[in-house]
Amino acid sequence: MRKLKWWFIAVGVFYLLLALMNLYFVLFNPSFADSSIDFPFPSTPDTIQAFVDGWSPFAFEVFAIATFCLWAARNPRRYIGAVWLLIWLELWHGIIDDIYLIARGYNAASYIGFIVVHLIIIVTGIWAARAAQVEGAT
Repeated sequence: MRKLKWWFIAVGVFYLLLALMNLYFVLFNPSFADSSIDFPFPSTPDTIQAFVDGWSPFAFEVFAIATFCLWAARNPRRYIGAVWLLIWLELWHGIIDDIYLIARGYNAASYIGFIVVHLIIIVTGIWAARAAQVEGAT
């Protein structure tokens, strides 16, 4: 279970850092989004606020995933099933969504970087979950 425990911790810490960055501009400084994101559309205060409002569910979701992963690390055997859900989310809410955003004109370089991170989380999650399942069966 050590592999799975450390996977939960690593993913939890990564998502916590991502959440803090996203929650900063969602809750405290919406104009930060305008200076840090290369929008494929003209940015005005209204469009930035609409973007931030639409982005807020993502920021809260990432925080929820982070805190869940850190909680699950306390007893990883109990949460093996959640690993498969997180892998599925990485595929759809991570990779597929990043490809969609690239196709919509957002900066491909940054999203390709995140696709690589999602792939690492997926591959290591499969590896850790399978190792835990084998360990649990013996």
